[in-house]
Parts: sequence; structure tokens; C-alpha cells
Amino acid sequence: MTYSINKQERRRSQRIPQSVPVFVRHSLYSGNLRTTEVSNHGCVIHAIRPFPRGTELRLEVLPSHSTTTAHVVHSNPVGSGMRLTTWTVALELDQPGNIWMVEPPPPDWWPKTSEQKRSRERPPLDSNRDINKESRS
Repeated sequence: MTYSINKQERRRSQRIPQSVPVFVRHSLYSGNLRTTEVSNHGCVIHAIRPFPRGTELRLEVLPSHSTTTAHVVHSNPVGSGMRLTTWTVALELDQPGNIWMVEPPPPDWWPKTSEQKRSRERPPLDSNRDINKESRS
């Protein structure tokens, strides 16, 4: 799947086409569904009904037996009129992560540890200065 540059820049992590079985729970609905796309920050599922924006859903990712919560970003109908039987539902994970067990994950899925963030903020050490200090001791 190819995205335009502007759309790609808005994404926090790359979406990839991936069919993953998930069990979705909500107070008014529960059932087995499949993802059509996954990312480190969410997924797209096909459902037989729409969910209002902001609705919290509990997801059990069946291959990994991981459970997480996600919020609905949007629900869009697939088809129209009497043939309307499916909704494309975009979900944002409450806790980003590779719960989909994608191997290997895209490079932008790797979590940035606090040490990696700090190393970018620190100026490089002057190695000669450190050697001189050690030789004086």
C-alpha cells in the first residue's frame, strides 16, 4: 500500500497490511473480527456495525493472547444502501506497541528508550580530555 508523502508524514508509525484475528469487546457488541492493517499505534478492522468516535473497545489479539484497549478514530461504511453490511473502523491503541507480533517490525515501530533520547541531547564526549584526566591520576 502506498501513501502520499503528506499522509505518510502524519503517521506516527507505518501501517502494513496484516490480517490478525482479534476478539473485540464492548458493552453493546462482542465478537471475532480481523484486522486489515496494523501499526505500532493502531489498526483497521472490518465490523458489521459502526462505532461512534471515541468509543473504547477492548481487544484480545488472539495469536499473542495480548489484551489492550483502543479508541475508535472513525467508522466508514463500505458499500451503500441495502448492500451496506460492513464498516471500516480505525482504532488507536491506548498503549502503542507491536501487539500484532509483526516480525520484523518496520524501523519506525522500535520504541525509543529514554537512554536513546538522552544520547541525542548530550554533546559528544571529548575522548582526549578523558584520557588526559586518567593519565594525571
